[in-house]
Amino acid sequence: MSQSVPPGAMTWEAGRAVPLEGAFDIRLDGTIAAIDAQQWEGLRHPGQFCRHDYLLALEQSRIACQFLYATAWRDGQLVGAAVATIWSLRLSWWVELKVSTMGTPLNTGLAMMLAGAHADTGLADSLIAALEKASAAQGARLFVARDFPGPHCLGQASLDLLYRRACLVLQQADFAAFVASHPRGKHIRREIRSLDKAGYTVEIRRASALSLSEAQRLHQLWLQLFHKHRSADQIEVGPAFFASMSRLPHAVFLLLRREQQIDAFDLCFILGEELESTYCGVDLARTAKLSVHRAMGHHIVRVAYEAGLRRINFGISNEQQKQEMGCQFDGLYARITASPRWLGGPLRYLLRRFVLTPTTADGVSGQDRLEVAG
Repeated sequence: MSQSVPPGAMTWEAGRAVPLEGAFDIRLDGTIAAIDAQQWEGLRHPGQFCRHDYLLALEQSRIACQFLYATAWRDGQLVGAAVATIWSLRLSWWVELKVSTMGTPLNTGLAMMLAGAHADTGLADSLIAALEKASAAQGARLFVARDFPGPHCLGQASLDLLYRRACLVLQQADFAAFVASHPRGKHIRREIRSLDKAGYTVEIRRASALSLSEAQRLHQLWLQLFHKHRSADQIEVGPAFFASMSRLPHAVFLLLRREQQIDAFDLCFILGEELESTYCGVDLARTAKLSVHRAMGHHIVRVAYEAGLRRINFGISNEQQKQEMGCQFDGLYARITASPRWLGGPLRYLLRRFVLTPTTADGVSGQDRLEVAG
């Protein structure tokens, strides 16, 4: 039986292993390139977003965050890993907060991997503690261990509901059967036809590099939604992000074109048997009279069926629209701590005031349930 490392007993230095008597070596790195890709992929579950090539592409796209990787090693073998990113959370036009979150600001889903023989709470706590300490050392005032599928995943009752993720289970044989059995089947057909009548076509691009002009256009379309919604916890990306993503073998772009111009897009990833809908953008002026988001959502369902997938992760926004589509909602849970601890009270107020507004299935606001350890 392997021994887990008590979080309080851990010592570490960035980039090199620190021996821990009778247990694991915990390493911290600032780039995925420092970690062997074969060992990393051998540990990762096929449905997890944190592929080695994906994280490397994210780093190379120069998004506005700092990456942090905690890995656990035993006898030269990678037996556990967790990913976090440090970035700035804009609470208002004049207040920014440096935060660290497990995963990336771009994805939902748990960015922690444990080998079967070591999948115990002790190792998970050790990896989280390593990320938390390293984040605090880099000036992060808030650390969010997030996207756990239940409130007791870490063996304690302190995890709180952070948000709900919309997931569509594909139960029919194909897309035509899905539409025929759907209560809104006539509306789905009408919304798809509205794009055809307006002269649009949907191009599906998989593992096909975007040209520079295409990447710049997608960035322009994404910025329109970025500035429209002004979400405090959304991180800005550049054209290099879309170019980097298009070169990945599991990336799928849906490009809505008219007169050779892209007026809307969706970026999705194939993860095991699931399609993750990650980013989108739209020309708000040229598509103003069309239900573009709804119609593109239907095309995402069609792409998933054609790829033989069984589930779609539609993310955490537009709950009413996704409920009408037939999505189920999975609660994702988090543990949030402040550094130093006395900041817990003020940060709780700021988060409730500016950021946390999701609604749970029973109608209670997520901001009324979230607790920041202080």
